[in-house]
Amino acid sequence: MKRIIITIAIIVSAMSAASAQDRTAGASFTKDGKTFVQQKSARASRPSDDRATAYTWKDSKGNEYPIYLHTYTRGENAGKTTCYVLRTSKKTGKEYKYYLPDGIAIAEQILKESK
Repeated sequence: MKRIIITIAIIVSAMSAASAQDRTAGASFTKDGKTFVQQKSARASRPSDDRATAYTWKDSKGNEYPIYLHTYTRGENAGKTTCYVLRTSKKTGKEYKYYLPDGIAIAEQILKESK
């Protein structure tokens, strides 16, 4: 009876050790001493459907930003084009996309004039 319990305990511990190795094998980090360093994703990135234009957007404070066109590829807006500008957050300093109000109408006007 003791042999059966010991055998089961060894099998369970071997299986848990193997699963722990599998979890770190494809991890998105490496360990450098006591520091964990994030690795870039190995996923293939999707090609960007965004295009820069010669147009600019002036906000209420007078700041001008270049306008970019974005074409939706999925969902209910698939095939539609809208506009955004790249702004920088005052709080974090990170750049983000600010989609313009009436962006679809602005994009249609830009596309009409560029033809």
